Amino acid sequence: MKSTSIDALIWAGIVTLGYGAPQCSSESAQSLGAGSSGGANAPAGASSMAGSGSPAAGAASGSTGTADGGTSSAGSAASGAGGVETASGVGGVGGIGGIGGVGGIGGVGGDGGFSGLNGAGAKAGVRCTDGAILCEDFEQYPTASAPAGAWTASQRGAGKIVVDTTRAFSGKQSLHVSGRLNADHANISQPIHTDSPTAYVRFMFYAKSYPASSGVHSRLMRIGTANAASGDPNTSYSLATYNGTAIEKVNSIYLRDTGTKLNDPSSLNKWSCWEFAIDRSGGVGKVKVQLWLDGRELELSTAGSSSHGMTSASWDPIPFELFMLGLDGFQVDTQAADFWIDDLSVTPQRVGCKVAQ
Repeated sequence: MKSTSIDALIWAGIVTLGYGAPQCSSESAQSLGAGSSGGANAPAGASSMAGSGSPAAGAASGSTGTADGGTSSAGSAASGAGGVETASGVGGVGGIGGIGGVGGIGGVGGDGGFSGLNGAGAKAGVRCTDGAILCEDFEQYPTASAPAGAWTASQRGAGKIVVDTTRAFSGKQSLHVSGRLNADHANISQPIHTDSPTAYVRFMFYAKSYPASSGVHSRLMRIGTANAASGDPNTSYSLATYNGTAIEKVNSIYLRDTGTKLNDPSSLNKWSCWEFAIDRSGGVGKVKVQLWLDGRELELSTAGSSSHGMTSASWDPIPFELFMLGLDGFQVDTQAADFWIDDLSVTPQRVGCKVAQ
């Protein structure tokens, strides 16, 4: 049998796999980070061997994978699939499978943007790991209807929340929401499960129009108990608008940036990256929140009404059992909502995002 060097096998795997974008976890793994089957990459003189070379989960720091294949008939790749992208992380190189198959090549860490490559189990355009609480790019659903599967849709009046191909930050599809407050209603919600005391929500947002932020209170997203969609007090934290953009414990004091609004003319008709974090690790009276726009943390000030007992931002923890997003408000506004959401993630740690171009 003709001998083949490890370097040659690694190079053969890189050339064969290429740099295609990873697919959703429900689709076939055609991306970098998926192990190559043995026969297809077998070097001359070794076609009788059938190494599988499937990659294992890799670390975000990008350690180099090791091989346990050797000349066995089913060598497997060790650590090396790229984990969560960071500003500097580079995915490790997958181990070499048995002769006849090159192990999977680890995902290459991104530059802090959505275009980087993830490891196994990642979704196209969305930087998530297997530990993600929720990870959604809306690519797997039929268009012209609300997302199905784990999502439950609620629509009223002329409110619409559908997957379409009108515009997308990554891939071909995104979530399109339209309607008017409070005549219409358009939401999707999904049960979530996590033991993490923290939740970092990150999504891309494109608005042609959004309900007025002055004098009208709308809620774009909620995270909270299984009853969060009811809107009852003390069931959720929300990303809300009211004379600015805020994080609110429903119905309580909210923390807002009055200089940043979802309907600012400078923010319309382009993609922006929004992030917010809820940290319950401090326990009773010590919940902390943060809000970012295009990677820039916003300075939040306390607002609310003492007539409703809202005198302190000392919030108590609320369980993370449900996530909801869409058109949600109880005040009337003639300004229509017409916006898109893409590349949504809810994770125990912040993964950040690239400023939209």
